[in-house]
Amino acid sequence: MKRFKQYLAEVEREKAIEKLTLALEHEVYKRIPGTANSYRQDGANTNTQTQRHAHVYVRPNGGGKELYSVNFDGSGHDGSSGTEIPSSHADFLRSKGYDIPPTNALESLSLGQIDVGSYSLVLLEEA
Repeated sequence: MKRFKQYLAEVEREKAIEKLTLALEHEVYKRIPGTANSYRQDGANTNTQTQRHAHVYVRPNGGGKELYSVNFDGSGHDGSSGTEIPSSHADFLRSKGYDIPPTNALESLSLGQIDVGSYSLVLLEEA
């Protein structure tokens, strides 16, 4: 433990965390139960004005393509708006406190949530 504290004191904290993250990758990425998919949860950051969010990947340990990322409030993160996520993922994320909409679509809006006085419906047709 003493060596670890000394190590952190000798190098910048960010560099140490980056190296430790690689060493502890199995703890950073976790499996979504019942799937081969993995996720990583990132904390909120006031500097970048992001909320707590999760990145979901095709394979274990963050391997393969990123499927989507979702904010804690159930909205899409990093361009994932409009993505419909699998029910097993949605249920799992809900169990972690994420506010995933019943439709499982990130940033979806149900008609019941719309304040009628705030919107106009416009139909366009070609002449």
